[in-house]
Amino acid sequence: MSASTRRRRAPYIAAVAWLVFTVSLASWWLAVGLTLTNRHRMFLWEGTSFIVVLVCGGVAILVALRREDRRQQALEMFFMSFTHDLKTSLASVQLQAEGLREDHGGDEETRQSIDRLLEDVVRLQIQLENSLFVAQPDGRLLAERVDVRTAVERQRDDWPGLAIVIEGDAAVRADARAFDTVLRNLLQNAVLHGRASQVTVSIARTGDGTVRIVVADNGQGPAVTDLKRLGEAFLRPGPTSGTGVGLHVSRRLIARMGGTMDFALTGGTSGALEVTMTLPEAA
Repeated sequence: MSASTRRRRAPYIAAVAWLVFTVSLASWWLAVGLTLTNRHRMFLWEGTSFIVVLVCGGVAILVALRREDRRQQALEMFFMSFTHDLKTSLASVQLQAEGLREDHGGDEETRQSIDRLLEDVVRLQIQLENSLFVAQPDGRLLAERVDVRTAVERQRDDWPGLAIVIEGDAAVRADARAFDTVLRNLLQNAVLHGRASQVTVSIARTGDGTVRIVVADNGQGPAVTDLKRLGEAFLRPGPTSGTGVGLHVSRRLIARMGGTMDFALTGGTSGALEVTMTLPEAA
């Protein structure tokens, strides 16, 4: 049973437990009261009314919980359908823009306009992925073999103005889509917030069954006070920050895949941001 299913069932279990306990208590009170023959009629009416009120209240709570659960499921289904349709449209726009860049990329001004369009499309795709993971924090993740170098190489087309240097190679056991989302979030953070022109991804086996992946850029890192809070939901250290969910989603995804994510500055207390991740090594 998944965590989301357990979380959905918890209110129902609590409501039923409360109903059983209170009705049992009221029944005991009624039974004891009926032994007092001089007040038999009073206890009968009061006890019966009390039990009826409790039962009606418990049923009303169960009905309200059921309606809320259906509304939540309908909302999740709508959000999934909406994001799927929007991602399909964005993929079509990206494909057409890339075709235009190949056909009309000779003109510098045209090429720059198309590059900005592609950058905006990539940002929207990343926000959609983050929103989907936020809306479904316990969605199913696969445990598959992911080649880290290949996964990083796939990001080059999305960030043509960013030099990506890859050192080492290894395969991890992770969800390929979730791992791509983590990488895209880290690269977007380096470009938009760090103003980096180069990112170095170092991949190494640790020897204890895990793979260490270090992503370091040459941009401007956050302040030390903000560094300690990186990964918190909706944290926006500066006016150039986005929604504040990218690093939060990334850290949660890495944790759900059995790994860790830590943040540091290359200069100790100043410098560029360095993100260290560990993930289980694939067999």
